[in-house]
Amino acid sequence: MSPITTESRDYRSEEPLHPKAQELLSEYFAEGWVDPSKMHHQSRRLAILFNQARDEIAANLGVFPDEVEFVGELGFGFWSAIAGVLQNSPSRFIHSTIDRQVIHAFARTLKSSEKIVELAPDQNGRIDFNRSEPDVSDFLVWQGVNREVGVAQDPLDAKFNPILFADMTAATPFNPLPPKWDLALFDPRSFRGPSGISILTISRKGRWTSPLPPMDKRRVFGSFSIPLALATAVSLNEAVKAQDHDRGKIAELNQFIRKELRDAITGLHMTDPNSKDDPRYVAIGIQGVVAEKLLQRMENFGFLIDAGSACGAGALSPSHVLDALGWGNLAHVRLTLKANQSQEDVKNVVTALSQAVSAER
Repeated sequence: MSPITTESRDYRSEEPLHPKAQELLSEYFAEGWVDPSKMHHQSRRLAILFNQARDEIAANLGVFPDEVEFVGELGFGFWSAIAGVLQNSPSRFIHSTIDRQVIHAFARTLKSSEKIVELAPDQNGRIDFNRSEPDVSDFLVWQGVNREVGVAQDPLDAKFNPILFADMTAATPFNPLPPKWDLALFDPRSFRGPSGISILTISRKGRWTSPLPPMDKRRVFGSFSIPLALATAVSLNEAVKAQDHDRGKIAELNQFIRKELRDAITGLHMTDPNSKDDPRYVAIGIQGVVAEKLLQRMENFGFLIDAGSACGAGALSPSHVLDALGWGNLAHVRLTLKANQSQEDVKNVVTALSQAVSAER
């Protein structure tokens, strides 16, 4: 079967690089090989382009330019943020059951289990962080958007002021940073930016210490691709320009597809969304079928969807997020909606999914 390339039939979470960034990427690679710290004309020109890109990214994320760091690997971004806080021995490490695996891995490394506070979600994936009553000496991991079910968490009550790391890796520019944040990590892929680079923001408040040996005035080590940083700025700019239109249209599609799914498929479970949640994500738990077989059958029908856990295989299997929601025994299917899809497109994928479920049952 030939590859499925029509976006109207592609409901996977991955999206290609934004066309505007794609258009400029070859130019950025042609110019981005020089050292921007040198005094030659090409170096000065690249330094200007890079500083402009960082300023634009900072403005779009609602931070100061000097709070922005680029790292070449998302995992290193998590490590830099969390290890820098933990080396100062916070009183407690507060996180949620539905956090990413890397957060759970850090929690498991702590010698004293009394320092770990793991908060469970309600049936819709919402976390009440306030019930932990975090102190100024506590470290709290706050997840902006869950990449499996799309739930966006409420910020902490203003009276609390822990050291706060905001995991924004699945968020879009529509989802703002919480008040009183100390560290935040962004994945450009969430707004159609490039892979191979991430954005770590470090607040001016200064409640973080680099976990690496002192070297110059650098807060993080390692190289990153300047061309990819430039492409990230372009993608983020385009996402901000389109966010009101795109989010409104996708929110309508989200409501529409939920009704269609409930009418078409029995034994189906979905979270109840609110206006703060990311409408791109529709997570479905289905009784009596195997998720991977549904994925294969849907591809045979000409549709691309996601099935199973968004987490990698490892110590938390099959999905700690779904187990926390009580969906552990259900087949998990994820549909990611795009702004250029229509209600007719949505009807088509629901019809195909209904047929696939019937065939597998």
